[in-house]
Amino acid sequence: EPPLVLSVIHFSSCTLSLVCGSVLLYISLRFTPRHLVSYAVLLRTLAMVEMSTSIGAFLVFPRIVPVGLEGVSCVVSGPIRLLTSNQIVWFACYLCELHGTVQYNVFMSCCFCYRYFVLRHESPTPNQVRAFGLAVFPFTFLLFVLFGTTLAPKEVVRHYVNTYVPQYNLDPEFLSHSLATPAIVWTIFTAVSMSFVNMFVGRAIFGFLNDKSYHISERTRTSHKQFAVALTIQALVGQLILFAALSYVLGQFDIVRSPVMEYSIHMVSEFCIATSPIITLIYVKPYR
Repeated sequence: EPPLVLSVIHFSSCTLSLVCGSVLLYISLRFTPRHLVSYAVLLRTLAMVEMSTSIGAFLVFPRIVPVGLEGVSCVVSGPIRLLTSNQIVWFACYLCELHGTVQYNVFMSCCFCYRYFVLRHESPTPNQVRAFGLAVFPFTFLLFVLFGTTLAPKEVVRHYVNTYVPQYNLDPEFLSHSLATPAIVWTIFTAVSMSFVNMFVGRAIFGFLNDKSYHISERTRTSHKQFAVALTIQALVGQLILFAALSYVLGQFDIVRSPVMEYSIHMVSEFCIATSPIITLIYVKPYR
């Protein structure tokens, strides 16, 4: 069972994410100004991704135990165990959390790119934004497929756990195991690459807004800065996900192992996702 302190942090983060995400979703549906309708499509999509991820995280509360290059074992510690004993359902809920975490990274980069695009060009229509979102979705759906098709049977789970972490007293009944090393690499690659995208596009946005040679009104410039500041803070908080990737790699190569680190791999992303709607509500004037 997870330590009490980690349980409190975990369930508090997930609950906060669901509450604030619901508030942001409601406000964006009811009170979005006409000139922000297209961008609101991205914000609502991001809010729904964050909320679905938090629901999956709340139910599963996963502890990720790397077991060599062959794959990863997921210890299920959440209330899903009280709702069903079907491990396929457990694994499906975990996939929702994992997919949402990666999708969160991708849509944060989409928001950065959108803000830069509207500085240079006319704002796209809501349908164009929806089409763009659908085009981006396969980028992370591949991860869902890679993990979803590699669920290992219990005998394999027991073998890898006994081989790589014999010091752990893990009950195989509460374990799911995936042989999806390519999916793990894809997850880490996405987190790192999206961080670089956010950094370069964010720098371009602030460079444009600080360049007085571009003739835009101060009101427009201030509005764009509000969005840029909110996105930048979200991106900075999101860099904690790289810490989660580092924790996984340290365990993968058996450099450092700790139950707290194994729980923190996903708890870090839960914290990032929980703060995202709060930052938007605080810094973006139309949604205050």
